[in-house]
Amino acid sequence: MLSVDSKRSEGQARAVHSGFAGKKVLAPESRRRDEMKTLIEKQGGVATVAPALREVELEENATLERFARSLTQGKVDYLVCMTGVGTRMLLRELEKRNTAALEALRDVQIVVRGTKPLTVLREAGYSATLVEKPHTWREVQGYFAALERTNPKTLPLSGKRISIAEFGEETPLELQDFLCAQGAKVDPLPLYRWGLPEDTEPLERAILELVQGKFDLLLLTSGIQMWHLMGKAFEMELADALRKALERVPIASIGPACTESVRELGFSVALEADPCRMGNLVSSAAGWINARVSA
Repeated sequence: MLSVDSKRSEGQARAVHSGFAGKKVLAPESRRRDEMKTLIEKQGGVATVAPALREVELEENATLERFARSLTQGKVDYLVCMTGVGTRMLLRELEKRNTAALEALRDVQIVVRGTKPLTVLREAGYSATLVEKPHTWREVQGYFAALERTNPKTLPLSGKRISIAEFGEETPLELQDFLCAQGAKVDPLPLYRWGLPEDTEPLERAILELVQGKFDLLLLTSGIQMWHLMGKAFEMELADALRKALERVPIASIGPACTESVRELGFSVALEADPCRMGNLVSSAAGWINARVSA
């Protein structure tokens, strides 16, 4: 896997300016689909943006109500925020349901998986601790493990109540098991789930074109996109054909968390953007694929 950062060679830099040079690029982006299309086209690519997911908010959320009560009662010691979307949604829901909980949240130690939830919290006036790169759930576990190592005699997590604001899928069991083994009480806090788009026709058409060999590159901004691509391909009885097609089509990932999900499905990642931003993903992928063709 090639990690692209600001230390590109002179040859790579020239390749970035050359762009995709007419290559056909598929991006299953949803929320920022128009921006993604524009970014690809500015780099000289032929863009196909086929949304692979949508955020489905949980309207009846008894867990969220319980979390708000626990906050006001001083019964939450740590809050772990996994995504910017989930963090923003959490603050909005607390404001609607229980404004006292928003104030009580200031007394909670907040741990964030990446820079997006950190930005949301800072904008709202909260402080938080950012775990180390590459900002996956494993680094969240590492943060809490470090607390244990600092003073193992006092067992700092024993009896602590840790709420985890989930990011569209359930909290990894390995993380939950680790925290529970340290004596903590873990409360997963689901805020939304990932669903397929209401209109799946563009996604189905994109899968057919992938299988037919019509794309030169796949750009992913979320590991869930890959899961939904495979899930829809399975429904279309094209899962094996899609796997074979992706042996030829390189996959570019926006960052470590996305890469981990892709690998869990048995695929390899040709390019991982660093830093993990959509604009950087597109420009880095353009430089990489152009340099590959020119080599």
